[in-house]
Amino acid sequence: MKLVLSTKVLIYCALFGVVIVIVGLVLGYRIFPIVVNKKVWENTILQEKTPQWDLFMKVPFPFQVKVYFFDIQNVNEILQGAKPIVKEVGPYVYKLFRWKDGIEWNSDEISYYDYMKFEFDQNASGKLSDEDAVTILNSPFNALLLAVEEMSPSALETVNDALPQIFNKYNGLFVSSKVKDLLFEGIIICENGGEGDFAAQMICDQFKAKAKIAKGMTIVNKSINYSYLRFKNNTHLGRLTIKSGMKEKEDISTLVKYNNEIRVSVWRNKNSVCNEIKSTTTFRPYVTPRMTFDVFSEDICRRLKMAYQSTEIVKGIEGYKYVMTNDSFNAPQDNSENYCYCVNRSRTLNGDYGCLSDGVLDMTNCVGAPVLLSFPHLLYGDKEYLSTVQGLSPNPKLHETFVILEPTSGAPLKVAKRVQFNMFIRAVEDIVSIENVSNALVPIFWLEEVRNILFVIYFSRNFALLQSVTLDDQYIDLIKTTLLNNLRILEIIKWGLIGLGTATVVIPTALIIYKN
Repeated sequence: MKLVLSTKVLIYCALFGVVIVIVGLVLGYRIFPIVVNKKVWENTILQEKTPQWDLFMKVPFPFQVKVYFFDIQNVNEILQGAKPIVKEVGPYVYKLFRWKDGIEWNSDEISYYDYMKFEFDQNASGKLSDEDAVTILNSPFNALLLAVEEMSPSALETVNDALPQIFNKYNGLFVSSKVKDLLFEGIIICENGGEGDFAAQMICDQFKAKAKIAKGMTIVNKSINYSYLRFKNNTHLGRLTIKSGMKEKEDISTLVKYNNEIRVSVWRNKNSVCNEIKSTTTFRPYVTPRMTFDVFSEDICRRLKMAYQSTEIVKGIEGYKYVMTNDSFNAPQDNSENYCYCVNRSRTLNGDYGCLSDGVLDMTNCVGAPVLLSFPHLLYGDKEYLSTVQGLSPNPKLHETFVILEPTSGAPLKVAKRVQFNMFIRAVEDIVSIENVSNALVPIFWLEEVRNILFVIYFSRNFALLQSVTLDDQYIDLIKTTLLNNLRILEIIKWGLIGLGTATVVIPTALIIYKN
């Protein structure tokens, strides 16, 4: 029997199709985005007794820190005026555990201490061991001579005679020691306070006074213990105050105070932009290429800017890559925002006073020693600095600081924070052991820290909890299955309804036209 549809039925079908299209449009472009947006922000805002709060308080897995040393290959030749030759050795990999304590709430602000603990990771380090010995620049030795040269050059001859008593077996411009001693266990200088030598004792007393503020030096009995990372181990770097996001969700995790102050007083002009600390501590949802991020680092006492560079695919997921801008350590210029970074505490490569050239930052006011910060291998550094040492190979792919973020959640798909520590060396009058040394910028070591930033997202009761950890395949898979796949399902529902509704309109309409 032939089925004949009346025109009236066909019209009803077409109208029903219009309704389906409207429902699809409303759901796809109005309801779904509102629901997703609401759930994303709800599960990003910091509130007690929530999964994201538990993750904020204690990271349930270790971060990873890689240390690369610049082993000096020609010590004797350098002391006779040759250009330093360095060889990168590493990475020595450490697990970094982090947790928070001392929590205080003030309205929507959270104050806390961010504790950290390092643990050598033998498996990740492979054949390398923290028992390995490396030869690097002797930072406390060099810092002492540069400081005396600047403050009291007439005392250099006396200092020269006291050096063996001050540094004992570590006396010299370069030091050979175990990795674990250089980083955490420490090397002992000013043993017993330099007793037995009046000049040594006086200098050691000055060292001890400096140890109270200088990062890297601690007083052990009457002696001084010097190491590069011990000051960060089993402790914190100051009190942080951030926004919880409960009042203004866009302010989530914004750093507003450090040690209860809204700015530091490290750089020139207390009220300068260089001393501002307001920045992000985690990345917010819904990032766009137009955004930039300021990131404050306690151990270098300043903010650095990250800007969009490109769109990258990480294990099948599209993300936005933001890099630390290559002008981060540019030479301070008059009437520019970075002029306040010219603190005139370290003399230039040639021993003159003035602002440093591109690529290095004078950290004297921050760490209490004439240490220079740069990107690894002096990436983006002045060619003059690079020309004074052999063995560096700057490469943006290996040495830039970056983060790749999944746009909707702000989740980091891949991230690396990389910085290098250096010092100038030069001949110092009346110091016999280095009287023939040529001016050079000597790299000491560089760090790569993998920042594992956590985020938690609920899309609905039926959607899984998403906990993401940077660079881990299982969490990359979770992003795909619980975020991207669910967003695709919503897209399928939207376009399915629109497609079904359109078909339900077009087919009856065509039949009506055909019948007539």
